[in-house]
Amino acid sequence: MRIYRIDHVAQLVPDLDGQVSLLRNVFGFRPTSHWDNPEQGVKGVRLAVPGSWGQDWVVLSPSGGSSPLQSTLDEQKGRPGFHHVGAEVPDLDAVRAELDKRGLAYVDSGHGWIEASLTPPEHGPGVRFRLRGTGSLALAGDENAEPVAFSEAAGPAVGIVTMDHICQAYPDREALAQWYADLAGFLPIWKTPIDELPDMADLVLNIPGSSVCWEIIMPRGEDSFIDRFLAKNGTSVHHVTFQVADWEAARAALAQHGIEPFDDEEGVTDGAAWKHTFVHPKQTGGVLVQLFWEEKPGVWVRSDKIPVDA
Repeated sequence: MRIYRIDHVAQLVPDLDGQVSLLRNVFGFRPTSHWDNPEQGVKGVRLAVPGSWGQDWVVLSPSGGSSPLQSTLDEQKGRPGFHHVGAEVPDLDAVRAELDKRGLAYVDSGHGWIEASLTPPEHGPGVRFRLRGTGSLALAGDENAEPVAFSEAAGPAVGIVTMDHICQAYPDREALAQWYADLAGFLPIWKTPIDELPDMADLVLNIPGSSVCWEIIMPRGEDSFIDRFLAKNGTSVHHVTFQVADWEAARAALAQHGIEPFDDEEGVTDGAAWKHTFVHPKQTGGVLVQLFWEEKPGVWVRSDKIPVDA
C-alpha cells in the first residue's frame, strides 16, 4: 500500500462552533465547508491552514441520536482531542489486502474510505488513519458539504505560515520508521543524534506528496516525559507543529487571547536564530500544538538533527 498525500488532521469536540471560532480567531484557520450528516452521526467543518495547500484541519462533532462519535466522547469523559489523520491512497483494495496480510484491523465505512491504526499492534491502538481511495473526496460524512461564507477573524491570529509536521510517540524510533517505510512509503530523512538530548530522541519522515512530515519521538534516560505520555495515552499523536512568520507577533496574539505557552526554547544555527514553544491541549481543543519560528529556512530542523543515513 502507499499513502501519497495527507489530506487533513481531524479533532473531535463536543462544541463545534466554539472550536471553529478558536481556530479561526487564534490560529488564523479559514473555514471552507461545513456539513451535518445525522445518518453517519457526524457534523463538521473543514478549515484551510495558512500555507498548507491541500492539508487542512477538520473539526468533528456528534450528530443524531446514535452517533459513534458521541460514544467516543463518552469514553473520553467529554474531553475533546485528536481523532484521525485523513490521507489519500491510490488503491484502497491494495490497502485492505496489506492490512489483512499484517493482521491490522480496520473498519470499512462503505463510503469510499476505511479507518485503521497503522501502528504495529503490539504497542496498542496507535494513530487512527482514515484512508480514501479514488471516486470520492469525502472522508468524514462530508459528501454533501456546503461552502462557508468568508468572515474576518476576531482579534489577531498567531500568523501561521504552514503546518510542518505531525508527531507520534513510540518506544523505538528506528523500528517505527522502518515499519512506516515498508507499509506506506514514508521516507526517513532526519534524526536527532542518540546522545544529543537527555530524555528523548526523534526521527522525521517525509510523506510523498505532502508538505506535512511525520515525526517519531522516543524516550531516553530515566523519567522521560515520553514514557509518561506513553503510559497515559499509548503510541498516539503527541503534538502537531506549525511555523509562524513573526515570533513576537505570535506571542502577542497568544497573550491577547489569554493563552500562555510553555517550554520555550531558542538557539542559533549557522548564525541564524530559531525559537519554539508549546500551547497546552486545554487551550486548543484537545491537541498539543507546537509553534516555531526560524530566521532562515531550515535552521530549526538542523538545530538538533542529522540526515538519517549520516
